[in-house]
Amino acid sequence: MPILLVLFVTAACLPVPWPEPPLGLDAAGAASLTAAVVGASFLAAVALRTWAVRALRRTPERRTAIGRTYGRLRRVLGLANLFAVGYAVGGLGWGWAVQNTLTVTRDGWEVLAPFAELVIPLPYFVLLAGGWLLYYDAEKALHGNGRRFPTRLGYALGHARFLGFLVALPLVLYTGVQALGRFAPELAGADAFRLASLALLPGMAVVMPLLAKPLLGLRRLPDGPDRDRLDALARRLRFRYTDVLLWPTHGTMANAFIAGLLPQARYVVFTDRILDEFPTDEVDAIFGHEVGHQRHGHLWLYAAFFVLSVVDLTALVVWVQLHLDGWVGRTAAADPWWVMLPTAGLAAYLFLVFGFLSRRCERQADVFGCRSASCGNPACDGHTPDTDFPAGGTGLCPTGIRTFVRALERVDLLHGADDATPARPAARLLRGAVGWLRAWQHGSVRRRVGFLMSLIDNPGRERRFQRQTVVVGAALMAALVVVLVVLGEAVEWPKLLAAL
Repeated sequence: MPILLVLFVTAACLPVPWPEPPLGLDAAGAASLTAAVVGASFLAAVALRTWAVRALRRTPERRTAIGRTYGRLRRVLGLANLFAVGYAVGGLGWGWAVQNTLTVTRDGWEVLAPFAELVIPLPYFVLLAGGWLLYYDAEKALHGNGRRFPTRLGYALGHARFLGFLVALPLVLYTGVQALGRFAPELAGADAFRLASLALLPGMAVVMPLLAKPLLGLRRLPDGPDRDRLDALARRLRFRYTDVLLWPTHGTMANAFIAGLLPQARYVVFTDRILDEFPTDEVDAIFGHEVGHQRHGHLWLYAAFFVLSVVDLTALVVWVQLHLDGWVGRTAAADPWWVMLPTAGLAAYLFLVFGFLSRRCERQADVFGCRSASCGNPACDGHTPDTDFPAGGTGLCPTGIRTFVRALERVDLLHGADDATPARPAARLLRGAVGWLRAWQHGSVRRRVGFLMSLIDNPGRERRFQRQTVVVGAALMAALVVVLVVLGEAVEWPKLLAAL
């Protein structure tokens, strides 16, 4: 969902001529239709919140089942909000209204005001903020893990800080580049500026970890058994990092992630719920999973993928404009929805291609998580305090696999894992669709667990998988480079550089 959100808000800020409102409406009419869509979404959120709270009051013993249904429906409404606001921007004229209202005069021409693009996805941010406030009662009632739940304002601000960390910096930089193109075209047209703009993506990957602490309120993991154990594990796994950070969420989240391409600015982050509620061996396995992303170079692979993909897609757009400019122009004039094709194509490409790559990398990190908790005995039936664990995470044993699997299933349960109980066809369809969308980037936990457990009896499968994953990553990077060379020659490199 986070990457989908970044793609959505970035697409909303693209410098494309959004279609006019239907029925000949003006900007005020488009704003009214958009407000109606936002209001309908809020009513659906109120209905879901009210149902969950009342159901828990009537049947508190069904907390797990109610929470599972609530989580599934909330995810559905979250996706519905994306589509609803997208329709408001492109179909109800909200994007057009912003582009034709928030303007300033420059050299006798009306141009979009600086950072006015940020107003286009504003209805979605309104829905997010309102949802945090509305869903608070249901989240608090479902919490039930013995912790003090944050206040309504604290709950909303916690989510806002995460959203700011995830979206604010890239979006402000992206719209800032567009503003410079309108108000300082000489600077924006310079080759050095374009190359610097292209370097923003890997640059953000270096800078954003430094902003994580203040934006998310992260704290250094205090000295004690947890830090001593994780530091020792990092040394055993030959993992270099700046610090292990604690993300205080009052037990509302169970998550961990690694941030930073360089060891001088690389952090491993745990939420408080994982450190407080998970057994130590499972925490170590989760730490190993995050280390696995770095050991296999996934962060660098992702950065290279996105940079090459952006350049390739830009080259493709330039090629289309050069060869089909007249036809595309006439078609777009007759049907403005054609301007959405590049955006839709980019979203589909990332959803399919990056999703495929990400799922393989996640499984590769899963295996390293198992290795970090494994001894060197492939027939191991349990660990003791005296068990010797090989350096570098080179072992793989049944106990290590089962340890990581337990951690993975525990996280999935806390995130509202779907049950396998029989259901009506419509419910099964909804459950399957939501599960597929949830798993597009990481893969379903059921499949990940099935693969890991199969390695106990078939260790050779892990070696084949590792070889295949290396080949897939290398082939994808090579294909992106070949496409870039072919399209660069076809459109001429100066024209491609000018378009970046």
